[in-house]
Amino acid sequence: MISLFTILLFLFVLAMCLFLWLVRREIIYKTVRNRWVYLVVPFLAILVLWFTLISEPSVDDLAKGILSALVFISFLLDSRGITEEGLVLNSFDKRGVPFSEINKIVLYQPKGSNEIKMNFFRNGWRGPLMKFSVSMEELVSFLAQHLNEDAEIDIMIDSDEG
Repeated sequence: MISLFTILLFLFVLAMCLFLWLVRREIIYKTVRNRWVYLVVPFLAILVLWFTLISEPSVDDLAKGILSALVFISFLLDSRGITEEGLVLNSFDKRGVPFSEINKIVLYQPKGSNEIKMNFFRNGWRGPLMKFSVSMEELVSFLAQHLNEDAEIDIMIDSDEG
């Protein structure tokens, strides 16, 4: 017999995955993710399933184990990036930081890298560092179209020139 907790857990996992998928679809420029996440998260999900299966589970325990593994897998859907309305700092903050609240954006591209590091400032506070792997021109063009006219965009590119 499946318990009420398992049913609630199923509804939570379903709603969470649907929400993460919807937020992910709205992101135009996704941040670069750490590659270790793609190794650690599936390993943890498999570990949870393995521990569930070796304990000779009941149907309820098996369902809880599978749903717990899906919670781990949901970390692969977690996304940050830029949408039409603003910056999404984590997938559970659908509103994110609207472009109208941003006073300044600093873009930095290290020498020999195609990765752009972006930081933003709003109301005197610095936001978290975000990394993108798009062209500088494309990112600057998009930001210039969407930021309010008072916002600044500073661009720093490392080069061999002194």
